[in-house]
Amino acid sequence: MNLDVVDSTIDEDIDEVDDTQRDASKADEQQLSILFGTYADIMFILLPFLVVAIFKLWQSDVKSILTSYDLSMAAAILGGLAVVKFVVGLLIDPKMLQYKERLVFLISGTVFLVVVPGLLFAVLVMLADPVPQFAMFVQPLLLILGVVAYSGSVVSTNALLNKKED
Repeated sequence: MNLDVVDSTIDEDIDEVDDTQRDASKADEQQLSILFGTYADIMFILLPFLVVAIFKLWQSDVKSILTSYDLSMAAAILGGLAVVKFVVGLLIDPKMLQYKERLVFLISGTVFLVVVPGLLFAVLVMLADPVPQFAMFVQPLLLILGVVAYSGSVVSTNALLNKKED
């Protein structure tokens, strides 16, 4: 019997599986590092707003935090940074030009859903004498959309950059 041929074939198959798992593990590790960096950016951006919120909470109540323009301004800032990440992703690598329609769609969606409403709500809340009650619900939603837009911009840009050519 020729057991040497069978054993060497099995060993080669095992080595190929190990290499594939290592490559997948490196890609997952890189994606996780990108996410940690993204969330560190978000925490750094939101830090001054957190300090202001703690100060307002110390002096009054939660309603004063939800009816001030800070949350809308933070959402607009995160949305603006998301747009910058999309544009930088488009300009940094020539192969990203093949995805320009997708990126333009994501940029316009971010401007339409986060940046403009965030800035508009910030101005309206500053100008309103009694702030409408619905602003307490819309502003946190805008902030969540800002966080999603920023983290999504980083993840999607990196995913498009690292996309394998089929």
